[in-house]
Amino acid sequence: MVKKHIVLLILGGLFLFACEESVEIQNQPFESKPVIYCMVDPNDTTHSIRIERMFSGIQAPAKSAGVPDSLLFKEVKVTVFFTPQSGSGTSSIQAHCVEVADKNPGYFGFQKHYLYQFEQVMKLEGRNIYNRIEIKVEIPGLPPVSAFCKIIESPVIWSPNSAQQYIYIVPDSPLRIQWSGGFWNEVDIKFEIKEMYADSISTKVLQFQKVNDVQINGKYYEVRIPYDLVIQGILKNFSYRENIIRRYFGPVTFSIHTGQEEYAKYIEYQNGINDFNQNPFSNIENGLGLLSSKSTIKKGPMVLDETCRLEFANDPVLKNLNFVEY
Repeated sequence: MVKKHIVLLILGGLFLFACEESVEIQNQPFESKPVIYCMVDPNDTTHSIRIERMFSGIQAPAKSAGVPDSLLFKEVKVTVFFTPQSGSGTSSIQAHCVEVADKNPGYFGFQKHYLYQFEQVMKLEGRNIYNRIEIKVEIPGLPPVSAFCKIIESPVIWSPNSAQQYIYIVPDSPLRIQWSGGFWNEVDIKFEIKEMYADSISTKVLQFQKVNDVQINGKYYEVRIPYDLVIQGILKNFSYRENIIRRYFGPVTFSIHTGQEEYAKYIEYQNGINDFNQNPFSNIENGLGLLSSKSTIKKGPMVLDETCRLEFANDPVLKNLNFVEY
């Protein structure tokens, strides 16, 4: 009986030793550093903060990525502070943790993906209520993590003007979009293309995206959509089909996205944001990542005016694709 107990103790000791070794391998060496991403849009009422951890070790990343502790912190407290336009009377709110399913695939897309969210109205009658936002992240055993940024105002469109319903674009006159915004700006413009069949009409979208960070006269930004660019887009995305009776242009809409200076720097270094040997841009104190603000304004639907529609309908290239306006 004594020998049996000794054998059990030895086996138990080996088992415990094996467990300790396994844990040691997962955490040797291990760097716990928060990686935070938050893009505040004052047009939203629910805002999200992504908090994960950077790590390094002797294991292959694919192996470490299978350990939840390698990607996430178990205990996180997130406090969000708001400074009003007056600059005084700062208020605060606690963000709560939610589990979401729309994670990115890959080694580091673990089964469970969490965001820290808070609800806050940031606009009143079209104007920002707050001038600045600050977040503080507290994780046991680590220095407090903090970051702040200004809340950006929505971009203002100067052309086409607010009352304009028609778009003018012909071979010698491109469509001009002019606006005022932040340090980073992107324009997404969509042309609806209608396809008429014997029994139905379908809609396809021709989309262009342009970025501009150079101000004109130090006051506004501008992008141009030339007539030839639209023709090239149609040739690339459409082909002749016998069962199409005709194609023609439907509504045109566009969106302008603008972001603060921190976001402009983040975009500049985004190819290296995960290469920690290259000192990528980060405005997070005691961590890595980004806290910034962006905003979007949309215009449309608008339509091509009669001169434009006839120009496109009579274009020899488009006639081969069954573009017939009338």
